[in-house]
Amino acid sequence: MMNDTYHNVHLPAHFHVRVEQYWQSVAIYAVTLIVYVVVKALWETTLQTGMMNVVIYDPVVVLLAAFVVASLTALIATSITQRTLTITDSGLVFTSRFHERVFERGEIEKIVVGRERRVRMRGVLSHVRVYIRGRRRPLRIRPAIYDNEQHLVAALMELRRTLHAEIV
Repeated sequence: MMNDTYHNVHLPAHFHVRVEQYWQSVAIYAVTLIVYVVVKALWETTLQTGMMNVVIYDPVVVLLAAFVVASLTALIATSITQRTLTITDSGLVFTSRFHERVFERGEIEKIVVGRERRVRMRGVLSHVRVYIRGRRRPLRIRPAIYDNEQHLVAALMELRRTLHAEIV
């Protein structure tokens, strides 16, 4: 059973996808790229002539630039989609800027809260599986990518409790 920090949840609750990790990736890769280019340029500089050569076609520079572009693309895509998870008394609502998907309480078979055995992730729990009737695979919700992940898990536990109370 979960500890006592998972009470006092008021539904509906809205949770937005975080973008901090994307900002951090862009910043770290960009700083690493700049430092590498400066160090490489200073290393290859001939101080007698006063010339500074910057090698743009260096494989490390290309690789770091690709990481910066990929992280920036992921940041922009996440910011544009504005994904939100809403947990209500009647079910789950996955919303983005472009579409909305609703799973009513009657469609939800069970909610399983657990840890991923293969990968250790930060936060309370690494994933929550929601089994839907008529769907082959469960929905996998990763609380770590949403704002206020502890409150998200508490809201899912409250929804699970109402599902179990409905069955009994």
